[in-house]
Amino acid sequence: MAEKKNILMLLSNPFRPDPRVHKEAKTLVKAGYRVTIICWDREQKYPKEEAIDGITLIRLGPRSNFEDTKIFLKTLPKFWKLARREMAGMSPDIIHAHDLDTLSPAVKESRKRNIPLIYDSHEIYHEMASERLGRTMVGIVRRYEIGIVKKPDAVICVNERFRDRLKSWGARNVTVVMGCPPKPEAPDGLVNKLRGEMSPDGKPAVMYIGVLEPNRNLMELVEGFAGEKARGARLLVGGYGTLEKQIAGMKGPRFKFIGPVKPADLPAYTLAADILVAVYNPAFGNNRDSAPNKLFEAMSAGKPIIVAKGTWTGQTVERTGCGLSAAYGTDEVFASIERLIDDKALYERCSSNGIKAFNEEYNWPIMEKRLLDLYSGFAVPKN
Repeated sequence: MAEKKNILMLLSNPFRPDPRVHKEAKTLVKAGYRVTIICWDREQKYPKEEAIDGITLIRLGPRSNFEDTKIFLKTLPKFWKLARREMAGMSPDIIHAHDLDTLSPAVKESRKRNIPLIYDSHEIYHEMASERLGRTMVGIVRRYEIGIVKKPDAVICVNERFRDRLKSWGARNVTVVMGCPPKPEAPDGLVNKLRGEMSPDGKPAVMYIGVLEPNRNLMELVEGFAGEKARGARLLVGGYGTLEKQIAGMKGPRFKFIGPVKPADLPAYTLAADILVAVYNPAFGNNRDSAPNKLFEAMSAGKPIIVAKGTWTGQTVERTGCGLSAAYGTDEVFASIERLIDDKALYERCSSNGIKAFNEEYNWPIMEKRLLDLYSGFAVPKN
């Protein structure tokens, strides 16, 4: 690269950090790009300007929240306006919009400046929104999504199912970049310490650390472990989201809530756990087709994972043999936990199969190359 190119990313969360965005931005910085991320700090509690791993962060308002959809819809255009005002003093060579709720200002700035636009589709947005919006509003968002995804110069998405749907809507130059982690590393002393905290009596530790939202089988898991189910194991839950307070208030000798976990600490927790769970409700299209990072984290550490049947994740687990799939919201989830605990040979097969899948298909160096290959096509700004 003859000279460093300036990349401007737009993000509708405060970058706590966001794992997918963090990996992509670090990759671009390492490759010689200058990366700035304009973020939406809805709670107004993070530094307005910050540098992390060579990435420049600029956090804007307005104040909003993650729980109330009406407030979000009312304040989103204000964030777009503030973001464009902030962009006025910048000279990006490429704009990279993360998710549908940042795409409108990105399209306008890309056209105004005649510079390339990359759209990063973390979700099929209208299907994700269907968990909170009524049918009429979902239909409006769907039409908007199908119309606007045609406008970026390139699109990044999380798996082949998303790619095929986006292409069917007219999206151009679609590349699959999954949120695969690097191989997990952590000091043995820290892993052993966490394991002792997770399971003082040495019982197998079942773990979910991620976004705490409905339709992820979380309350069923917590209530089961607080009661009589999967008595041979302990459950650890961490993260943030609308269920955080409710889960934090649950009590039980075999359940522990640890709150938000820093991304830098996640590998140690994953290595300390025995079984991971990521059981998302397949009744929602976004859950059926998405590629949660939990799957790749489990593979990378050789930890069997339990996921929902009837999803892309379930099919991937069944194909690679890295865990078990179970019917969402049923005792089959607890039965799968017990199978992995009781059948040592099954546990070891799932562990070795996960490592094999990670080494051969689902690792960040493979995804990193796809990202950089895409960016290399925009090394020279549009005429």
